[in-house]
Amino acid sequence: MKAREGTCEMCGHFVAIRQQAQIVAEGNKTKPNVMLLCPSCHVIFDTQLKPKLYVALTKAGTKNLPASWKKSIYTQAAEASQKARSKRT
Repeated sequence: MKAREGTCEMCGHFVAIRQQAQIVAEGNKTKPNVMLLCPSCHVIFDTQLKPKLYVALTKAGTKNLPASWKKSIYTQAAEASQKARSKRT
């Protein structure tokens, strides 16, 4: 899931390793749905940018936004973990 060295598509810095960030998690990993980001921008994109875009675009009346944008990946992971724990008991 890592790409060769190059420029981060978000911050523009040259980095040794870029990560493939899916724009729409529900989509496939084709070129139009992937950004090559430095590790820092990848975290910011998934935890901060997507949820803020979801709120702003929803308030602007945009419909059918990706469900994966609604919550931070950390929130999604915590909820999935909690759900799995509750199934065990």
